[in-house]
Amino acid sequence: MTIGGMFCLEKHQPPNASGGLVDKLGGEDRRFCMSGRCAIYYCLRDLMERDTKRVAYLPAYTCETVVAPYKKAGYTLLFYDVSPKNLVPRFNRELIPRISVLALCGYYGFSFYDREFIALCVDAGVAVIQDITHSVFSVDGIEPLADYNAGSLRKWMGIPSGGIAVKRKGKFSLPLLPPEEAHIQGRLDCFTEQERVTNREPGASEEGVDAIFWETELRLRRMFDVYESDPFSAELISRYPWEDLFRKRRDNYRYVLSQAPFGSGVVPVFPELGEGVCPSHLSLYSPDRDAAQKKLESLGVKSTFYWPFHGECSLSDFPGASYVYDHIYSLPVDQRYSREAMAFLCGALRELANSA
Repeated sequence: MTIGGMFCLEKHQPPNASGGLVDKLGGEDRRFCMSGRCAIYYCLRDLMERDTKRVAYLPAYTCETVVAPYKKAGYTLLFYDVSPKNLVPRFNRELIPRISVLALCGYYGFSFYDREFIALCVDAGVAVIQDITHSVFSVDGIEPLADYNAGSLRKWMGIPSGGIAVKRKGKFSLPLLPPEEAHIQGRLDCFTEQERVTNREPGASEEGVDAIFWETELRLRRMFDVYESDPFSAELISRYPWEDLFRKRRDNYRYVLSQAPFGSGVVPVFPELGEGVCPSHLSLYSPDRDAAQKKLESLGVKSTFYWPFHGECSLSDFPGASYVYDHIYSLPVDQRYSREAMAFLCGALRELANSA
């Protein structure tokens, strides 16, 4: 048995004729975009019509995908730290008068940020753009005080386009650009190769999947704009029976916690599964992450780490984020995996913990 790797392309047609995730998102205007960075940039383009200060307050621990739209839009960037325990943002209230937009997020399905700080920002006229990539399926994962919600579902299911942009009050003022066909085709080619790997076809390889993925991803980083989703992805997201995904991921995460396959060198970032949390992954800390990941891969479990440092601030000023960048990695507990697969995962974690 092996666990991990990219999703294959979603093939089933969800039963919901309408509603589902669309209803959960709320807001007065919702748009499906080609990627998460396209969605964030689309929200910023809308905000820029009234934001002349253009100073953004971002988490130091975040993805290059989040930072890039703010840079492209010409925003001055300030950053806040994060605590390694439960990834709680460390906001500085003294900076509220200096900023015009707060970039907010939860991590891996868990949202522990200070909601009083959000209210203070709103009262001061600071716009809030929430990245919902990690929290979209959690009960508390969509912040009602945010002006915009934006993110991607590509970490949750196999779709060519995953971007979502929500304006909570009012309508977006700008049209979206048609989807960029070369990017969509690259995504589809990646899914095709992943299916060949899954079916163990001759000549198929994980290296081939990675090569197609990164060629497509790096191209997106150079050319992203306010691109619309392809129709297939938009339709699937609209109708997806997300309650099944919610239950399966929670069951898998809860099972792994109940087996406690951890130790001093293998520590869960979120050791408790709160009511209503839908985890994107099981995230762990290890003192030597590279060695831990290699050990797990030798045991049949592929892991990832989110994210490489984006390089836009000095990590010496953000010790919490620095620790997280150096030690965190994540394992899949998603809807693809059975209880048997989770038992296999726990066995690998026990072996890793015993060897640490």
